[in-house]
Amino acid sequence: MYFCISIRRLTTNHPQLMQSFQKFSSFTSLILVLVVLSSCVKKSKVEDPIVVILSLDGFRWDYPTRTATPNLDWMAENGVKAERMIPSFPTTTFANHYTLATGLYPDHHGILVNRFYALDLDAEYNAPGERETVEDGKFYGGEPIWVTAETQQKITATCFWVGSEADVKGVRPTYWKKYDHDMTYSDRIDTVMYWLRLPEEKRPKLVMLYFDEPDSSGHDFGPENDSLMPLITRLDSLIGVFIAKMNTLPYSDRINFIVVSDHGMAQLSPDRQIVLDQTVDTSLIELVDGWNPTMNIKAKDGKIDELLEQLKSIPHLKVWKHGEAPEHLNHSTHIRTHDMTLLAEDGWSINWSWMKSYSKGTHGYDFRNTDVNAIFYAVGPDFKSNYAKKPFKNIHVYPLLAHLLKLKPAPVDGHFDSISDVLKNY
Repeated sequence: MYFCISIRRLTTNHPQLMQSFQKFSSFTSLILVLVVLSSCVKKSKVEDPIVVILSLDGFRWDYPTRTATPNLDWMAENGVKAERMIPSFPTTTFANHYTLATGLYPDHHGILVNRFYALDLDAEYNAPGERETVEDGKFYGGEPIWVTAETQQKITATCFWVGSEADVKGVRPTYWKKYDHDMTYSDRIDTVMYWLRLPEEKRPKLVMLYFDEPDSSGHDFGPENDSLMPLITRLDSLIGVFIAKMNTLPYSDRINFIVVSDHGMAQLSPDRQIVLDQTVDTSLIELVDGWNPTMNIKAKDGKIDELLEQLKSIPHLKVWKHGEAPEHLNHSTHIRTHDMTLLAEDGWSINWSWMKSYSKGTHGYDFRNTDVNAIFYAVGPDFKSNYAKKPFKNIHVYPLLAHLLKLKPAPVDGHFDSISDVLKNY
């Protein structure tokens, strides 16, 4: 294919050379054309599509309406933009990044919050200073897309995506990096570009990249604070840099580029606080996983009903027993949800008197609160142009990735038919 392009450019830019070509006999010219076309056809058969997906942690779906985001706007005009992407419950970082990777609800893959005690394994996940558990595949259920791809002879690469450091089903991406919070975004982009410049036989066909902002700043400033907007514009400019670098690749026309987030961000008020140890008898509690605004609690033996009764009496707090969560949440059947789940009403916080949070924004709420909804943009050879996608659940991203990569998907909660309308041929 590129030989064809180089001949065209060469003859266009050099008129004398063009005249020389015209002196060939018709037969010789025909042979040349047939040889070149044959080369193009043969090469196109071995060139696989490439998918690059970037996640911006905590990027709320409506941020682009409040500040300049010319690069995301360009993606929307030339590709697909979803009105909103609906995260899974709980709307937390680890849970939803792994849902994007597996197509499973958190209740089905087991990564329910960022740190938890796994009763099924009698082990704690992601405890402070114990990073090795994040790299232990036994904690992760389901089959992430990089495992699906690697087991079907597709090379993959990940830079800081949740779960990709672990040997899930005994498989890791061909290229992956341990999480380094201090690695600059420019260096992360350059790492991906290094992978994309590898020879065809070593080049990844799936690349997954993670940025930790604007989540941290959303917590600190609150999502309604205009001080957050310069960061949104900066992240958009980095997307532009990334696109420009990918466009320098000779096969850029094969790249499908997707930008997502795991969840949005909701505004908090210091006047809306639920201090649990001031309202319930903490001696009834065995362990607690999670943090504001949702927690999973295990009661001490024989104390479930007593603790449940106390919790249900607290205003602005929802609580349900294991297996009894509202149906739309698809939650609370996994053993790691323990005996009961707590969820604060929108805008309210759950804290302890000895560990209060003064964050101005958070996530984790019911996804029907659109403040915690996410983004989805996509552009590339397989996507429609200037297409507005109606809100959809993030469990459908895995089937989309599998289709783009021509993979046989694992059984998942998501459905390709729920997202196929973003593609040109559907």
